[in-house]
Amino acid sequence: MATSAFPANSGSRQKRTRFYFRMMDICLVASVLILASTIPALEPAANADGTTPTWYLAYGSVLIFFAFILTPALILARFMRDEYAEQLFRRTTDILVYVSVAAPWLVFVAATLVYLATGAEEAPYPFSLFMVEVTWWSAVAQLFKFFCLLFVFIFQFLRWKDSR
Repeated sequence: MATSAFPANSGSRQKRTRFYFRMMDICLVASVLILASTIPALEPAANADGTTPTWYLAYGSVLIFFAFILTPALILARFMRDEYAEQLFRRTTDILVYVSVAAPWLVFVAATLVYLATGAEEAPYPFSLFMVEVTWWSAVAQLFKFFCLLFVFIFQFLRWKDSR
């Protein structure tokens, strides 16, 4: 009787891991499309009555599914990851912690320097985006969305870097 170097369930484990990576690939595409949809020139023209086209709402719903449901599910789906995917996960979370701590501080410093250099009463363009009124829910939703998007970008970048 020949013995195998792999356990009997390694085939299903490999399938789960491949599926995990394919789903992360889809999340990467969705993340790029979500960021592209923030570019005003790429928004579709409104209907004659001023409403958003139905196809664009459906498109947005699909992207929201990937950003708010599938990506967090993949982040939590430890059972789908093999050793390599788990290493990628850990490296991604390490980088994400540093980015999460450094980004607000860097934005504050850059905004302060721009404000001091220009002496303007109001914040110049890129920083004026932070001056809109924000509700608690919209802040949490935006942070959650960007956390998930950033996770996918870092994970896929590290995966790409390892493959080179």
